Amino acid sequence: MKKTLATVFSALLFIGTGFAQSSTTVAGIAVPTHIKHEYTPYEKLILNNVSQFHKNFNNRDFAKNGVLVVENLHIDSNGTEVNGRAAFVSRIGRFVGPFPDVKITDLTTIVDGNTAAIRFVITGTQKGDLPTPEGVIAATNRQIHVDGTEFFTFDKDGKLTDLVTVENLSQLVHQLKSAN
Repeated sequence: MKKTLATVFSALLFIGTGFAQSSTTVAGIAVPTHIKHEYTPYEKLILNNVSQFHKNFNNRDFAKNGVLVVENLHIDSNGTEVNGRAAFVSRIGRFVGPFPDVKITDLTTIVDGNTAAIRFVITGTQKGDLPTPEGVIAATNRQIHVDGTEFFTFDKDGKLTDLVTVENLSQLVHQLKSAN
């Protein structure tokens, strides 16, 4: 039986309440064991494509992510709207300056039809100044560990049409501004 994203997320919430029978550790975080259902050929395409975004980011191959999206891509990144392939490719590298060693580690990836969700963690060390809406945070040489989730929607050809990114930005700011 094919599971919907709502069913899977409900199960993950239930598992997250302490009733999990097993979990694995990824990037120092306990992640409940995900039991996959049999993907359709289309879902396998979506899984393959969605899995490339953070790999390309970590390899600094930002242009390769442009190939995976439609020209008129729509993005909501923590409340900031971004439209178009070129704007997307330009935006995804913005953390490399302040965090030259920045890395995104996928913890959980779920695909259902043309939709995918990824829970991830961003790690790195702040070596450069970070512009924020409240002002610039000067380089601190502090390490970050920031939680995030992305929701992807794809077209019939497996190209990304819509992306919603939610990262715990207060966690990021707290880690950079807190006294050690």
